[in-house]
Amino acid sequence: MSRWGLTYKGLEIVTPEDWNAIVDALNDLDERVKGGKVELTGDGTTTTFQFTHELGTTPTTTIVGKASPNLPDIDYWTADETHITVTFKTPPPATTFQLWWIALKPPTAP
Repeated sequence: MSRWGLTYKGLEIVTPEDWNAIVDALNDLDERVKGGKVELTGDGTTTTFQFTHELGTTPTTTIVGKASPNLPDIDYWTADETHITVTFKTPPPATTFQLWWIALKPPTAP
């Protein structure tokens, strides 16, 4: 089984070339997508938090969400070559909290 949870289904007719193309596309996507959860610590006054995404370039798409309950709303986020910066509408409480995130690296030219 692949990292994507795919296995070959014997009932489907797929040529070896088509199967290789599918696997190559998934491998390319695997190299282009980073994400996970990040743990941050609020102090009750700070509204902006930053963490690294490790893509090595500015992502074309970035999505951030609250992974801990009772956090204030996220106002906006930005991404540059190394970091994702998240700004809350009001400061998170003085505690540790988590955000989930996904960042997509631009495709390389063929």
